[in-house]
Amino acid sequence: MAVKIIVGSTCDIEENIEKDLIVVPLHVTFGEEDFLDSVDITKDEFYERLEKKEEFPKTSQPTPVAFMDVYKKVVDAGDEAVVIVLSSKLSGTYQSAFLARDGFEDKIFIVDSLNVSNAEGVLVDYALSLVKEGKSAREIAEILDEAKKKLRLIVLVDTLEYLERGGRISKTSALIGNLFSVKVLLTMKDGVITSVGKAKGTKNANNLFISEIERTGSIDFTKPLKLGYTGRDVKKIDKYIRDTKKLWEGKIPSPEFIQIGSVVGTHTGPGALFLSYFCK
Repeated sequence: MAVKIIVGSTCDIEENIEKDLIVVPLHVTFGEEDFLDSVDITKDEFYERLEKKEEFPKTSQPTPVAFMDVYKKVVDAGDEAVVIVLSSKLSGTYQSAFLARDGFEDKIFIVDSLNVSNAEGVLVDYALSLVKEGKSAREIAEILDEAKKKLRLIVLVDTLEYLERGGRISKTSALIGNLFSVKVLLTMKDGVITSVGKAKGTKNANNLFISEIERTGSIDFTKPLKLGYTGRDVKKIDKYIRDTKKLWEGKIPSPEFIQIGSVVGTHTGPGALFLSYFCK
């Protein structure tokens, strides 16, 4: 009996990378056009449309049926699974995954990551390592529920425009912030997005980024660490990467660097820098 790891597409891990990984896509909608995240629309295609600013996209969770279909295939194959989803306080994805589990309680185990984006991805990477160690689905779910208490996500947002368009901040705050090149540092606290500071200009923003890591606990380099970015232009955040590499330089090889998908990119806009890790 094999153990599968089932995730939502917000974790930004490609399904074909790991044979034990199954991705259930969320939805992104432009007007009347509905797309399965990273299936019907690529990340580059999404950001191209987002940057045109013709329509602000909406996002939605998978249906319980989408999860149920995956569960049935796993169980029918004689396997079991751990389901890792983005924070239940941000999306109905957890509820869909939970409703679909009816009748599969002894084979399907759900973990609310209380996080989002590549922080979910870090938890998924850890889960896959536990699969390789031969842990059962129940054991993995229990380990992850404990490990997620030390999971950290720090996001440096390049523009406040998309947070305003998504209703996260007021138009006045966004206008003032963009006029004065204010960068906003976000993190997750108890499953919700929280602002932990603002800084004017790139240099001060990077200092704020690093000081937040030092404040919340040093990085545990024995566990996965991921960097991510939103948008199509990697060069736009090259300076952020150069200025923060001292965090891991000499401790590990360069961390995985991924393009963040449409669901999270809708709210941060392009040019955001993500760092996720486990603290000691």
